[in-house]
Amino acid sequence: MNLARLLVFGSLCGATAASLPPRPPDPACSYEASSEETGQPTVKKQVPVGTTLSGQTNVDFDGDGRPELMRVIARVERDRAVNTVTGQQSDSIFCWFHTTLEIRNASRRLSYRDKWSIKFEDMPLLVATHRAASPEDYFSRFGNLQGYFRTGVDTVASTEVRIDSEAIEWSLKAQQIGGASARTISNELRKQRVVRVFTYRAEWREDLRIVAYVPSLRRGVAIQIGY
Repeated sequence: MNLARLLVFGSLCGATAASLPPRPPDPACSYEASSEETGQPTVKKQVPVGTTLSGQTNVDFDGDGRPELMRVIARVERDRAVNTVTGQQSDSIFCWFHTTLEIRNASRRLSYRDKWSIKFEDMPLLVATHRAASPEDYFSRFGNLQGYFRTGVDTVASTEVRIDSEAIEWSLKAQQIGGASARTISNELRKQRVVRVFTYRAEWREDLRIVAYVPSLRRGVAIQIGY
């Protein structure tokens, strides 16, 4: 190929590259926490879709003196809301923290799992009521948050535990745990002197979830959802 042809080829390449449209920026979600809601300085920032926030904490969930690892992962996504009863999707698209929580023992055996989604607009109050500084701080300390609300493991007298059969049935189905029923689990927990529970809030600040460790299953099962 002679020099003239090289120059022509180079010019064509340059023209082709220049004619390509610029790559659109990655989509982002707007996070805003107003001082009126949180009592803290107003925060406004853009969070790229696909951002992952995470945290892990050692918790003695089963009470054997050997800690399990609690890990939470939240991924920022833009998606439609879905009615869990009808399956109908919303017309609008919202920003979410799609969240997964797992508790595993030292041998990696699963003790508990839950999944939920937090709307961006509900996050500021979760952050404020758990005395966290930001969503990043909230998830990084999820297993041991201490504020107006708190997360973590407690030992509670079985006579003081509220046990809801519907919550147990939902949790068994969500975790795909077979061979157990709400009645047998409730009876087992009532016969214990104390119950080990892990308490947290999921989709919004009123979404209280209390999970009890069930020795016969060696698994955690939700016994209360909401107030």
